[in-house]
Amino acid sequence: MIDKPGQDEAGAGATGQARLSSSDQIVRDIVRGLYEGRYVAGQRLVEPDLMRRYAVSRSTVREAIKRLAAEGVVALHAFRGAQIRHLTRRDAQSVLVVLEVMIGLAARLAAETIDAPGVRAHFTAAYEALAAFSEERDSYDLVRARNRFYRVMAQIGGNDELRRLLPSFQVHLIRTHLRTARADRFSDYQLMAEAILAGDGTAAEIAGRRHIRRSIEAMREAPDAIFAPERTDPSSSYSHEDSDHA
Repeated sequence: MIDKPGQDEAGAGATGQARLSSSDQIVRDIVRGLYEGRYVAGQRLVEPDLMRRYAVSRSTVREAIKRLAAEGVVALHAFRGAQIRHLTRRDAQSVLVVLEVMIGLAARLAAETIDAPGVRAHFTAAYEALAAFSEERDSYDLVRARNRFYRVMAQIGGNDELRRLLPSFQVHLIRTHLRTARADRFSDYQLMAEAILAGDGTAAEIAGRRHIRRSIEAMREAPDAIFAPERTDPSSSYSHEDSDHA
């Protein structure tokens, strides 16, 4: 979804030593801040505060907020303004059950096209960049590598609709709370990669779906305190209509 900016840009929100000058950089820093704890679910994004923090104009801040809303990271409310989206348990499950199918399909299609010219090298580079983090602590650099891994799977599969839709299923707000065991996660990545490189679509899909099911299982066992209260009317759940991003 969102690649990490350069180190100076990424550190600007936390240190104030460098100035961010575009809405893209603000979006990147806020998403990074979710992983670093500088931004949390339910936190309001106040325009004047963001203008001072990033030394940008109101229009730049508003553009960044609109992008975050379109990507499902921020919810816009008529009277409360913008807030980091706070998912209910039902919200999280809804995202993950669909993502399970999409990651499985992306892995299958990638396996079926792995022998096309240039594809194997492209995918291998993305996997090796992700595998390099197997012995390191969680970080936004790991997130960036994981996102690239998924993105390349979708790209090489050749399905334009999947490539368009997959980035919209952002799981930042879930993954900042739910942590499956590192060994399990990287074992899943390895199994997906091995199946894709072997051209085994069935095994690739199974590995991809199993990887997302670990998050589903972790979500079901997570304490209620990390989720927003469930709404009594399911039809009142957040929609893109709230953010003018239909």
